[in-house]
Amino acid sequence: MPASPWRLRSDRVLLGDGARGFRLVPAELTIDGAHIVDVLEPWDEGFPDGGDDLTDLTGSIVTPSFVNAHTHLAMSAFRGLATPRVISGNVVEELYFRLESHLQPGDVRAFSRIAAVESLLSGVGCVWDHYYFGDEIVQALRDTGLEGVVAPTLQDLAGPGVSQCESQWELTLSLADDAALLGDGIGVALGPHATDTVSPDLWRRIARASADHSLPIHVHVAQSIEEYERAMDRHGASPVAGLQRDGVLDAAHRLFLVHGLFVSRHDLSLLDGDRHRLVHCPWSQVQFGFPAPERAWLDADIPLALGTDCGACNDTMDVQREMKLMAWGPSYATSFSPQIEHFLADGTLGSARLLSARRIEQVGAQQVSGRTERLLDAVWQVPGEAHPALRQGVLDVGARANLAVWDPGHPALWPGTDYLHGFVMGGMSGALRGLFLGGRAAIDPAEGPAALLADPRLDHWRSEASERLALLLDRAGVDPAPWRSLRG
Repeated sequence: MPASPWRLRSDRVLLGDGARGFRLVPAELTIDGAHIVDVLEPWDEGFPDGGDDLTDLTGSIVTPSFVNAHTHLAMSAFRGLATPRVISGNVVEELYFRLESHLQPGDVRAFSRIAAVESLLSGVGCVWDHYYFGDEIVQALRDTGLEGVVAPTLQDLAGPGVSQCESQWELTLSLADDAALLGDGIGVALGPHATDTVSPDLWRRIARASADHSLPIHVHVAQSIEEYERAMDRHGASPVAGLQRDGVLDAAHRLFLVHGLFVSRHDLSLLDGDRHRLVHCPWSQVQFGFPAPERAWLDADIPLALGTDCGACNDTMDVQREMKLMAWGPSYATSFSPQIEHFLADGTLGSARLLSARRIEQVGAQQVSGRTERLLDAVWQVPGEAHPALRQGVLDVGARANLAVWDPGHPALWPGTDYLHGFVMGGMSGALRGLFLGGRAAIDPAEGPAALLADPRLDHWRSEASERLALLLDRAGVDPAPWRSLRG
């Protein structure tokens, strides 16, 4: 890669966003340090001559790298432990809290590195990571080159973080004051765990800090029936209404409300689309809850971002895959409708026609104007603009130079009739050719992802993480037999 400033050129660069409209056009980006400083679209005379400062990617598609709006990188170590045959209720409280009570700081760094590499291989350039021992997450990001917004978990009522609450509070503010972090593409957010594990006093403290330090807040909200019951029993208000009562909705610089399974239309009316973001994690919710009613969120004009949640309850860190379920998951409503029960009972032509009509009605409800664009915004622009110092998710002047390079000739994108449709519905990770983060090549397009997998550090990281996981399971007294039995 040429020395900074340098130019990147391709005949297929994705400019714009969902609101302004996407354009896949010939363009040249000038990158100085970590940021895009100029965007040139050539006219009839074509591009300027090349030079030593030019990286010519003609023949490739260049897009923003994906932004994963909700992760717990370290929890990929728990992947495969919480299967339905092991957990039937609240997986967070039944299993994860038990394991996390025995976490050591070095575990978080070791586990997070593996998930960070998985993220890079999926074209993810930035994660919003909410977990314990936030300084270890920072080190894992620096180790791997992945960018992120780190939200150290804050709990004072319940959960493994209660004893760490003050130290993680001090860490959050200390990290926020570290200007060098932003140079590495690492921002900081306040990370209250959930409305039932954080007291009203701590919520008010968080609200003041968000306003005083311009820090976003990233929190699980209404993610389980237990949380909703506790909110109503303790305070006589829903989790969202409780945040309004404690001044959080008004004071938050930016507020990410994650999951929102139990958010009513009245709750939605309390939110401000200019400052509040709802985060949808479809595949995680399918396994350990139910998919949130994201259509109601969009109807309320609240911007929506997509996240994977953790590898333990999703099985992948590939946020692009979340778009497919969000796009067409509601079609399953027909399979569980009164019309299907009617048809199963009598099998008549009339009931078959009613079932078909139900399907047509459902599909029509999903064909909202601009649907593809809004889905892409959920992994690019919406989470990419939420941290004031780390603007990304768009190829524009002033944004971070976080770019993904894709092979349009890969079978996953063939025949190239509609590339935007491919980015929503396809399996894109195999088509990844390169990844630039903060203007640096995290995956060099000349070498491809194979070079990242061949990095000798990866074997060392895997060995350390595996050893630490075995010790953690032993300390926590968790029997990994259902998981081990499938490994041979």
